[in-house]
Amino acid sequence: MANRHPARSARTRESGNPHNPGAVLQTWPVQSETAALRTEKKTVLIFAAHNVFGAGQNPAPNQSFGGNMLSTQTKRTTCIGDHLFIVEGAKHWALYDLKEETLISIDLDSGELLWALAQEASPSEEKLVFLTKHAEAIMELAEQSGIADRLFLPDTSSAEAIPLLEYLWLEVTDQCNHKCIHCYGDFCIRLKNFMKLEVAKRILSQARAMGCQWVQFVGGEPFMHRQLWEMIEYAVELGFPDIEIFTNLTLLKEEDINRIKAYNIHIATTLLGHNAEVHDACTQIPGSFNRWYRNIKKIQALGIDFRIGVVRMQQNENDMEEIEAFLRREDLLVADEEFEPDDVRPTGRGCNNAVEPRAPLQYDFFFTVTPQFFHQARKSNPCWRGEMAVSAEGKVFPCVFSRQTTFGDANQDGITPAVQTLQQQCWVITLDNVDRCRDCEYRYACMDCRELSISSGHGLHGRQPRCQYDPYSDE
Repeated sequence: MANRHPARSARTRESGNPHNPGAVLQTWPVQSETAALRTEKKTVLIFAAHNVFGAGQNPAPNQSFGGNMLSTQTKRTTCIGDHLFIVEGAKHWALYDLKEETLISIDLDSGELLWALAQEASPSEEKLVFLTKHAEAIMELAEQSGIADRLFLPDTSSAEAIPLLEYLWLEVTDQCNHKCIHCYGDFCIRLKNFMKLEVAKRILSQARAMGCQWVQFVGGEPFMHRQLWEMIEYAVELGFPDIEIFTNLTLLKEEDINRIKAYNIHIATTLLGHNAEVHDACTQIPGSFNRWYRNIKKIQALGIDFRIGVVRMQQNENDMEEIEAFLRREDLLVADEEFEPDDVRPTGRGCNNAVEPRAPLQYDFFFTVTPQFFHQARKSNPCWRGEMAVSAEGKVFPCVFSRQTTFGDANQDGITPAVQTLQQQCWVITLDNVDRCRDCEYRYACMDCRELSISSGHGLHGRQPRCQYDPYSDE
């Protein structure tokens, strides 16, 4: 059930990362002369500037290491050592240790001091002596956090070069044999749009030429398209490293499953209930659960790579424990893999109030603290960057959920102009451009979803509604 999507796979929780247990959010507890602000959730380093510099005197602005210690409206980011960066927020700073994939929360005064030291051209040894003499608590805690030997050294972290286009959703048809009550695309059996084979081949060829690594064939239900396998085989010929089919599994034949195995194709599917009563009520197709179960077990038996998404809505929100138990009992969710349902997206039929869960899911903080993610997040949107979706009608969207605005016509122009438009209008939206997020110290470790902001009425640059963290809080 783990999301194989490369852009989302290495997620770090505040309490730890199931993919990398070392990636955690830490705080610096303070002893002796410094004061500590203690809450139920965390302990944050707090001390006044006059305690840092000693004798109640701050250095004058023109003194070495002093600088201007006043906060500015523009939230700052700077390197303070090898694989070490600090990012300013409204009430706190965050120290990003990109080597150990760790976040450390620090207070404003500590951040100001480290920022000022980082701006000085003095040798690193002098800065360490200064910390030892005037801010012993910071130095001790840096040693406890395992970063002291890298403080103020030249940074060697870097991000690998990435393709212009990384991920492509190819909606080969809008026709579907299900009538799922939450469907983001309003897909159903009455729709008759099928992507032409030559159009699909041109899109695939152009995408691969741009370095695209991942393509998902999706619908509607992709197995409604009679030429689906010709499209997939062409993607195989082009050398796409990661090919996935998103399917409800109900139309698969033995021949299809054998081909999936032969071509090493990945499967993505959705489970809406732990039994036929719940699942079929959501798909509105009797027998859909039994057909789904029969084919997922065949796929499992052949060792085909698969992932299962669970969409949480009003009709199944009270069944999450039973769904998780079912998945684990059937070995469809392995022991060390977390159960991560996703609330229905408010788009398409998902906008219906009768589908929206009565109690929204409370999401944990997810952080990714790697050189690749950090450096990329400072320049581009952590979700949309490098992604595009093409509908059966040739319309180009930033992703399969964001369907309000069209950014190109693949039937007429191919995808090259659309990629340029997406790059200029969507991919460049960093969290520095987003309300509230721009004041958050974790903005370069956090995943984003512009579509959730748009569909929830907050606009293109509005806050992501599922985030519960308040950067303006003293806690």
